[in-house]
Amino acid sequence: MRTISGRALALALVAGCADDVAEATGEPTTSGEATTTTTGATTESTTPPPVTTTTGTTTGEETTATAEPTAGPTTGMVDEALCMRLGGQAGAQALAVGIAGQLAADERINAYFLNAQFDGGRFLDCLVDQLATLAGCPGATYTCKGMKSAHTGLGVSAIDFSDFVADVATALDDHQAGPAPLLTDDDKVTLLDALTAMAGEVVEDAGDDATLYQRLGRKPGLQAVVGSPEAPGSWLAGVLADATLSGFFSGIDEVRFETCLVRQLASVDGPTVYGAEVDPPPGIEPGVSAAAPCRAMQPVHAGVKNEMLGGTPITSADFVAMLGHLGAALANAAADEDDAAALQKALEPLCAEMAVDPENCPGATEVEEFAQVDLGAAIEDGSYDGTPATMACATLTVPATGFDVVAGVEVEVGIDTGYAGDLTIKLLSPAAETVTLVSRPGLDEAADDGSGCSGDNSNVSAAAPLSFSLAGEKDAELMGDGLGTDETICADDMACSYTPNPGAAVGPDLASLAGSAAPGEWQVCVGDSCGGFTATLQLARLRLTRGK
Repeated sequence: MRTISGRALALALVAGCADDVAEATGEPTTSGEATTTTTGATTESTTPPPVTTTTGTTTGEETTATAEPTAGPTTGMVDEALCMRLGGQAGAQALAVGIAGQLAADERINAYFLNAQFDGGRFLDCLVDQLATLAGCPGATYTCKGMKSAHTGLGVSAIDFSDFVADVATALDDHQAGPAPLLTDDDKVTLLDALTAMAGEVVEDAGDDATLYQRLGRKPGLQAVVGSPEAPGSWLAGVLADATLSGFFSGIDEVRFETCLVRQLASVDGPTVYGAEVDPPPGIEPGVSAAAPCRAMQPVHAGVKNEMLGGTPITSADFVAMLGHLGAALANAAADEDDAAALQKALEPLCAEMAVDPENCPGATEVEEFAQVDLGAAIEDGSYDGTPATMACATLTVPATGFDVVAGVEVEVGIDTGYAGDLTIKLLSPAAETVTLVSRPGLDEAADDGSGCSGDNSNVSAAAPLSFSLAGEKDAELMGDGLGTDETICADDMACSYTPNPGAAVGPDLASLAGSAAPGEWQVCVGDSCGGFTATLQLARLRLTRGK
């Protein structure tokens, strides 16, 4: 693959030339410089420049361009006189290089093509052919990809396209003032009108608001958020002024660090491909190059210490503090609160790659609820003998999501009965582990067999459900203590949250479920040991904290 840099790079908006410009796809990568404590996440990155013309398939880290049928020959829209005033084929070549220089230096849109996956050489060839064809140059035929097929899915915005046209106009002015003095103002209008007419085939984000990248102001907006140590209210200024974090950055190349952080943020859902840097024009993306790309987070943060705090390593708390400074910088830039939260959320998975306590990182776990309500399941009166077969059970199916390891469990039940001391409540995991949440509260039973009565005589109501977790506020064995026969647990004593107590039951507790597989069928079961009161299971809810 041929690559070019600086003025030789060209945006693919004009010509559908991305036959060889691979659609970039990256695994979540990290930002990171020698002593950084944060960075960004990358998502699938699309894209060569705004109107680039290539699609590709990606396997692992290898990207292969996939050619589509070309648009077919394009007929010049004017006679050969324009070609002559343009400077002929050589003039088209010079103009294409001039356009490339304008676009590569334009921070508003250069994120689309300052990526190693962009084949600037192939693009430049297509751009020259298109310019020569539009100008009516003898023998010129444009056979690269058509605009529509080349740009579907790239999310080019209206403002991206407008900025591109403005850059082409500047390149035309320079071309007229330099190698093509015979080029007229009308000629320039003719060429620009031809390009502007392509907007309908190229622009997908007409409102300039389809992605965080666009809504946060594209690359210039992200540059302002990242800022510098001297820019009040910026991310870097906040981090480097934080005494608990600044020691991680001793001796860092702040200019390079700023560039890599901007590229990291622009890769969340924008066109930048983090880690695929090229040789940029002078003054653009300083500190990085094809030979010195931004580095992946895990290796660059391994062993990094806070030299100002006794050599402590990076922790999840440090990462959260970094995100806090990012949030403050976004607020200072008047970013929408939801967008700010979404950008911070997108970076969370990177914490596990740099912190010494990844289990405490934000995003390391997720909480999900599974419930059955309005069950109306009759709990057979006096039938419980210690087995699930004699209980009323609600089955809750937990799917696989990638967060498939149990980190915490909470169970909520809603039961209607007139005698709490009759009840035994159990949770059955997909691995057939049985956790007894409560066993006939108020009764010192000899065995988990359902025999014996005279436990607590207060009521339980589905309208006042009871929860069981390791963080429960009251021992389940003490449910209803202090209440009379006509009073209802939770509704009358405000005691609704309980720590499980298995009584005479043998088996694991909720803590033992941590680390087990979450997907599968869970069951919440309720048994009634003594006759005399109708009991009904109305609600069963499972709250799982799940990790990867």
